[in-house]
Amino acid sequence: MDAMSVLENSYYVINKNFEFYKKNFGHIYYLNVQDDETEFIDRIFAKVENELSAQDKMLNYSISAIYTATAVLIEILSRNGIEFNKNQIENICMGFSNMQNDEISFSDKTVEELDEILFGLLTERIDLESRKKSGSERTPDEIIKYMLDIIGYDSAVSDSKTIVDPACGTGTFIKQILDRFIDGLYLNGAISTYKERLLEHKLIRAYDTKPSNVFVTKIVIISSLVKRNLICEMKDVLDMVRKLPVYCQDFLYVEDHADYIIGNPPYIRLQNMSIEYRNFIKNKFVSATGRFDIFTCFLEKSDKLLSENGKMCLITSNKYLTANYGKGIREYLSQTGHVRKLVDLYDTKFFGAAVLPAIIMCENRKSDNVDVDYIGIKTTEQDTQFECLKANELFEYVEKKLTCGKSFILYGDESKQAFEVSRSKVKIPMDGKTWNFSARDDNLIKEKMDELKLCSLVDIFDICVGVKTTADTVFVQPMTSSFVYEREFEDSVIYPLIQSFNVNKWNVSWGESSKDRYILYPHREIEGKMVAIPLEEIPKAAEYFEECSEVLKKRSYLIKSKNRKWYECWVPQKLSKFQQTKIITRDIVSRNSFALDESGRICQGNTFFLTRKPSVFMSEYLGLNEHQYYCFMLGVLNSKAMEYYQKMISGCLYSQKYRYTTSNLNRWPIPEIRRKDAVTIAGYVDDLIVGMEGGLESEIDKIIYDAFDLTKEEVLTIENFIGKENC
Repeated sequence: MDAMSVLENSYYVINKNFEFYKKNFGHIYYLNVQDDETEFIDRIFAKVENELSAQDKMLNYSISAIYTATAVLIEILSRNGIEFNKNQIENICMGFSNMQNDEISFSDKTVEELDEILFGLLTERIDLESRKKSGSERTPDEIIKYMLDIIGYDSAVSDSKTIVDPACGTGTFIKQILDRFIDGLYLNGAISTYKERLLEHKLIRAYDTKPSNVFVTKIVIISSLVKRNLICEMKDVLDMVRKLPVYCQDFLYVEDHADYIIGNPPYIRLQNMSIEYRNFIKNKFVSATGRFDIFTCFLEKSDKLLSENGKMCLITSNKYLTANYGKGIREYLSQTGHVRKLVDLYDTKFFGAAVLPAIIMCENRKSDNVDVDYIGIKTTEQDTQFECLKANELFEYVEKKLTCGKSFILYGDESKQAFEVSRSKVKIPMDGKTWNFSARDDNLIKEKMDELKLCSLVDIFDICVGVKTTADTVFVQPMTSSFVYEREFEDSVIYPLIQSFNVNKWNVSWGESSKDRYILYPHREIEGKMVAIPLEEIPKAAEYFEECSEVLKKRSYLIKSKNRKWYECWVPQKLSKFQQTKIITRDIVSRNSFALDESGRICQGNTFFLTRKPSVFMSEYLGLNEHQYYCFMLGVLNSKAMEYYQKMISGCLYSQKYRYTTSNLNRWPIPEIRRKDAVTIAGYVDDLIVGMEGGLESEIDKIIYDAFDLTKEEVLTIENFIGKENC
């Protein structure tokens, strides 16, 4: 029988007599659980006899995980000849005896499969979107091994140094930590002291906010001790269940120091936290800046709890390296001087995580101006030079053979992937600036472009995000031409909408696809400010809004506002800005794809739009008319040099896509270009907009390369970096 079958059986047994379990397992009750957070439970357990609230569903699911872990423990005890009775099992897991023996047997499983059952309780059958909501991801064994290796936690130190997992989940890190701890005991002839070191000295500690995870992690530890012949009697099992330092506690409240801290903290965005918790975080952590993610606070807390010369290694989302909300943690880490190693895994999909991961290693030893060992691993289309079948081989190659520079690796034993692996020594930028690292030659070109710039893009353009409604199912998705016509919406609230897919390189396509939409935009501009149009002035729209009020009024952030109306878009931009000539780009795309729009259409929130602002830097081009000026700048923005710069400063997402943000675009260097060349570029772009080709893009690229004084070798580096498909 597999783990999910036992989990399902447990869920149904518990459901039949739920009040009994609710009474005895009330401490596992999850408050503030929303219906959408338990959708994965509905999918897994489709047939239940009575409906439960979201909180009760989560409680039932958690108890089911505890029961499954208990079934694994019983199997391990039986295999190792440890005698136990029903009362002892009930002491470990109340109500477990209600399960039928034939529903909980794992007698056909190997030792490795039993471990997989425990580890999979966090993610098995849970879809990507649900894992995003919970912030939970299982880290592959190869990455855990690599992280333990780079902090130096091995059998030589494991029996004397303290180590902490700040968010243990179902014990994947703890399993490997414990294996090294036991190896250290054998190495030093200290097997008899295992209980003292675990229970009194608390050399291995773990934290998690979910009681079910705490329980499962304890079972992982006990199972390992049994399998290594350290536990031979049931009384020791019971002792471990009661006393193991695996705590149901939020690590961010902890104050105990440790020699090592290692793990995979949760990824939970600001908007998914309670107001009280949000306030605690903001008051306690300097890393809680902007629309932060909680893992940044785990980075800060872990660093603060390191003992002298202690080391911390966490795998997190890589967004903090470049995102606006990462400014606080970047500034904190730059000030401590503790960062020693950074491994950005980009889009390599080492595991099917909801985020793109990066590994950071810090050491609590102040060292001024220290170089950081930077390793970048990302997918590529370049021809490969070496082959690595497994992740362990890849990490070994990086650590032992790649001292500096760049290699191209064919990775995987079945589905092959081409990886670009780069390694260099880098300096951490100060003052919270973004961390954009790569091989040394790439960095030198970027630095050269920065040095030779006339100005930055922010000096000559306002860069704004499009309209974010937070209810596109109301404002956008139904708004076809026929729907707008049938409902007779007032002209003052209906506008053509440029969505991301409408934005091509050079031009915008609209009105040719069945996916094209209008936006219902109940705002007007008064003295430079956007305000909601009173419903009595737009009766047709008002009638529609009332029909959709249940959806619109769920947006508590608008309902609670004293100045906003319940039927507004969340981020309304000024109509006067949209009505100007503008350059538009998608927010996530694989290559520079800027387009000119002279139609005055509104842009959706998955695009950015650029409008000209007065600038002394642009005095050279005063003689260009507006259309020429925008075509000239469009040519600059779509050039390979600028695409290279963007890809240098932006983290790579899945499928070799890059995120175009206001903060990144603001930084783009604009070179000094002669007026006659600007006119030439504008002419080429005019032709490209209407579909002409004939090498025009290459001619624009040459002008921009020359403006940055780039050599042939540097141009080749840029075009190799961008990739074959764009060259």
